[in-house]
Amino acid sequence: MPPAPYSHVSAVIEAELHQSIDALFSSFETEATAAASLGQVHKAVLKSTGEVVAVKVQRPDIQELVDMDLSTIRFVIWVISRFVNTSQFVDLLAFYREFRRTIFEEIDYVREASNAKRFAEIFADRPGVRIPTVIEGLTSRRVLVLEWIDGIKVNDYARLDAAGISHYEVARRTVEAYFFQFFEVGFFHADPHPGNIFVQPGSSGTDPTVAFVDFGMVGTLNRVTKQGLKDLFLGFVVNNPHAMVGALNQLGFVGEGANLTAIERGLRLMMEQYHGMTLGEARELNVREVAHEIEDLFYRQPFRIPAQFAFAGRAIGTLTGLATGLAPEFNVVAVGLPYAQRFLGLSREGASQNAQQLLTQLMAASRTLLLLPQSMERVLTRIEAGQIEVNIVEDGRSPNGRRTGRGMRAAQRGGSALLAVLVLLAGLAAGTVLMVNALTVPAWFCLGLGALAGLRLLVAR
Repeated sequence: MPPAPYSHVSAVIEAELHQSIDALFSSFETEATAAASLGQVHKAVLKSTGEVVAVKVQRPDIQELVDMDLSTIRFVIWVISRFVNTSQFVDLLAFYREFRRTIFEEIDYVREASNAKRFAEIFADRPGVRIPTVIEGLTSRRVLVLEWIDGIKVNDYARLDAAGISHYEVARRTVEAYFFQFFEVGFFHADPHPGNIFVQPGSSGTDPTVAFVDFGMVGTLNRVTKQGLKDLFLGFVVNNPHAMVGALNQLGFVGEGANLTAIERGLRLMMEQYHGMTLGEARELNVREVAHEIEDLFYRQPFRIPAQFAFAGRAIGTLTGLATGLAPEFNVVAVGLPYAQRFLGLSREGASQNAQQLLTQLMAASRTLLLLPQSMERVLTRIEAGQIEVNIVEDGRSPNGRRTGRGMRAAQRGGSALLAVLVLLAGLAAGTVLMVNALTVPAWFCLGLGALAGLRLLVAR
C-alpha cells in the first residue's frame, strides 16, 4: 500500500517513545522500505549503539478503520445467516471472533515484540533460521524497533539464482521450520507470505539461512490439537487413510453422523491417485475435476471447518504456494519422512519420547485383559438369571432368542484370547524397537508383558 507521510511517522515515534527522532537515531530514512495495511517500516541507525534497525510505525487512525471493517464483516455474516444455514459446515461467528482477536493482537506492537522474543527463543538452537532481535526500551503499542534484516526476498528468484542459492533448500528449510512450529512447539508464524521471509546466503548454495519478520499474526495449538495434527501428518506421510480419518475426527473436521468407513474408503482412493505427488504436479491438476471427484467420493458426508484452524489453514495454504513457486519438484512426503520416523519412535530420540506413552497404553491393555473375564462372568450370571435379555439376529442363536451360557462362555474365551494376542504382538514389537534404541529397561518390560500374554494363551488352550 502507499505509505503514510513522514510527518505522521515522526509524530507517532516522538509521541510514543517520548524523544525526538534526532535524539534516537543518527540517521532515519524518510522513505518507507515497506508498507502494508496496518503499518510501515523505515530503516534507521541507532544513535546510542550505531546498530542498523527497522522501525515499524502504525498507520494513522488504524483503530477506527479496524473497528469499521470488523463491523462490516459482522453485518455481512448476519445477512448470510438469515438466508443460508452454514452452521453444519462452518461457524462463521466463531471465525469472526478468531479473526477479530488476531487483528486486535496484530495492531498491538507490544504483543508483537513479545511474539518476536518467543520465536527467537524457539529457534535459538536451530541453525538455518533467523529471528530479528527486539531493541529493548524502544517498543510501544504503535512503534516497534527491531534488528535490521538484510536478505533476499524469498520469491526474488533471480537474486537467489545470482547468489547461487538452492531454491529447493530454501523451500525445505522453510517447510521444516513450520513442521517444528506445528508439531513440536504448538506456536506458529501465521503469515508466511513472501514479504515476511528473507533468505541470507550461507557458506554454500545449499546452506542458506531463512529469516522471518513480522510477528503480529501468530497462532497457538493446544496439546490435543497439536497431537491431532501430528497424527494427520503421520497418516498422510505413511499413506494410512485409517489414521488420517481418526485424526480428522479428533480435530473436529468430521461432523456427527458421518460414515467413517465411507470417508476412509474415499480417502484411500484419493491417496492412491495423488499420494507422493510433487507440488509442481499438484499445481497442474484440473481443480474443477478434482473438486468433482472429491464431491463424488464424500457425497453427503458431514464435514466442517473448526474455527481454531482459520489461521493454521491460511498459513498452510500460503506456505504451500510459496514452496511451489520456489521448487515445483518439492515433495512433502519425502521431506516429512524423517519427522514421521521420529513420531513413530524409529530413532533413539523418538523412542525415548514415546516410551512412557507406549508403556501406559500397554499397561491399560494388560489391565483390560486381566479384568475382562471377571466382567464377562458377571454379565453371564445376570443373563442366566434372566435379568438381561439378548435378542440376536445372527446364526447360532437359541430358539427363544437368547444366547446360551455355552455361547457366552465361548465369546468370553474368544475376546480374552484376542486381547492376549494383541498384547503379545504389541509387547514384542515395542520391546524390539526399544531394544534397538538401547532403552533396555522399558524394552524388557514390554517383552515381559508380551511373554505373560503368550503364557495366558498357552494356559487357556
